[in-house]
Amino acid sequence: MTRRKLWALILVSVMVLLLWRSAVAAEAVRRGLTLCARSVIPALFPYFVVSGLFISLGFADGVGRRLEPLTRRLFGVGGAGASAFFLGLLGGYPVGGRTVGQLYRAGRLSKDEAERLLAFCNNAGPSFILGVVGVGCFGSLRTGIYLYLVHAFSAVLVGILFRKKAPVSGQKVRHSAAFEPIAAFVRAVGEAAKGMVQLCGFVVFFLVILALITDLTGLNHPVLLGLAELTTGVTALEGRPGDLVWAAALLGWGGLSVHGQTAAVLSDTDLGLGRYFLGKILQAIFSAGVVTFGEIW
Repeated sequence: MTRRKLWALILVSVMVLLLWRSAVAAEAVRRGLTLCARSVIPALFPYFVVSGLFISLGFADGVGRRLEPLTRRLFGVGGAGASAFFLGLLGGYPVGGRTVGQLYRAGRLSKDEAERLLAFCNNAGPSFILGVVGVGCFGSLRTGIYLYLVHAFSAVLVGILFRKKAPVSGQKVRHSAAFEPIAAFVRAVGEAAKGMVQLCGFVVFFLVILALITDLTGLNHPVLLGLAELTTGVTALEGRPGDLVWAAALLGWGGLSVHGQTAAVLSDTDLGLGRYFLGKILQAIFSAGVVTFGEIW
């Protein structure tokens, strides 16, 4: 059987399954849309707009110039990469990946720098880790802060691991003499709205797939759920022994839904995602290792 025929068979099977379990799929769609309306859009849409303005108005270049000595020494990337890293740590998935794409399109990053940055700059944000995971899952803000520090530290480790001795510089940026915040704001809102539609589409779709798998197999372990959709997985943790390690690992991995969102915001670029996936796997391993070491000591 050719690969084309195999994919056709898989898609037909999924369509049949969606018709057979239409009630389950419909309920998953409703839950996904509710999740987007109550959590995803309020948390990310304003940040998408502001981060887009931050870059398009040239402020990312100012930050980059000041941080370039540190980012070159630590990660082997130019100063513009610092903007992607710190915006990713503050804004949450997939702000880091989206920022890399914006900087790459604007010529502030070379292709090599952008692909290496993707490996460690797309991260969960503090509001999600502290609120949803720390307080919501473990009933402790202190635990949330600890997980966030582990998450950030693991991202730095991945960045160091992907460092090159002779970093490649991004292309020189040609700034427009005109400073047009109104026009930039209009563009930022439009791009943010488009990004949110794509992002919510992936969240809803993966919730439907998870609901069908759970309905057919009865498998609902938090780790299996989190491998596909991060929020579903971590919110299923109950603070049992070992759950802290799993939470750290799932946060580092991000979930297939997040990876789909990241691929969507980079779809109009020629950036490869091989190093991105390797970086997320390594971040999950490093995060779990740091928490395990901390529990032993």
